[in-house]
Amino acid sequence: MDIKWLEDFLALVELRNFTRAAEFRNVSQAAFSRRIQSLEHWLGTALIVKGAVPVRLTDAGEQFIESAAASVAKLLEARSSIRGNQFEVMSQVRIAMPNVLARSEFRRILEVLEGQVKSSFSVTVGTTNDVIARYLAGDADILFAHDSPALPMNTSLAGHERLKLRHDRFMPYATLNPEKRAAFGFPGSPRAPFPLVAYSHRAYFGGLFEHVLERAEIRPSYKVKVQCDMSDVIKEVIAAGYGVGWLPQSAVDAMSAQSIGPIDEAHWGLDLDICVFRPARSISPDLDAVWSALQLEAAHVR
Repeated sequence: MDIKWLEDFLALVELRNFTRAAEFRNVSQAAFSRRIQSLEHWLGTALIVKGAVPVRLTDAGEQFIESAAASVAKLLEARSSIRGNQFEVMSQVRIAMPNVLARSEFRRILEVLEGQVKSSFSVTVGTTNDVIARYLAGDADILFAHDSPALPMNTSLAGHERLKLRHDRFMPYATLNPEKRAAFGFPGSPRAPFPLVAYSHRAYFGGLFEHVLERAEIRPSYKVKVQCDMSDVIKEVIAAGYGVGWLPQSAVDAMSAQSIGPIDEAHWGLDLDICVFRPARSISPDLDAVWSALQLEAAHVR
């Protein structure tokens, strides 16, 4: 029995859709379905009601949720613990961070740690959801990520130490070209929706965007022009004048600010924190030294 089968099942439980769950697990729908079937064969019973839309679980499936979640958590914890015990023979502190922060923050973080930490570093980058999963799986010792009081990070991080490094803001951007900017008619109307450069449904910033809409006094009207889960791509599409899209302010460097700028930020912005997480249990003096240096930096920023 493969732990991936359990993770697939839990993704399907959460998303209730084979296509979306397969996308989230980064496999084809056919392969995802085969893995669910393999889990059912291993258990000797059906977990999914055949043909139900949205996906509905059998009684056995409902009963299996808690056991599957507990098994995954224990296996990942054991993996992390074993790798942690081997940390002293490793020469690197392993960092995980989303692409958007790797571009805007990593160089600055290295400057903070320079001279205060003797370790070398390896960096894993990807989407927010990907790097969180890698960190929780024990593939990284420390995680940098955005976090927002409006949409707290993955609940699995609740037992980990969290340090706020600095404030950020998630807000709508558009090209600085005045003609195109005016033509968007942001925030749009039912008869004239503005073109939206959107995140995919599984992206962390996609969830933040949904929260912005939910708390809005008026519902904006939009038509999705381009959809992607990478902030760098979103930023390039905005700069090219294809529509309005939301970005963290930290992602817009001086060069980008020459071609894009906030649009009606006061009504459509959302506060964010740039945070760092580590396991509650210390796993090495090197990681303690990194954490202490980051604490000093966070206190200085405040």
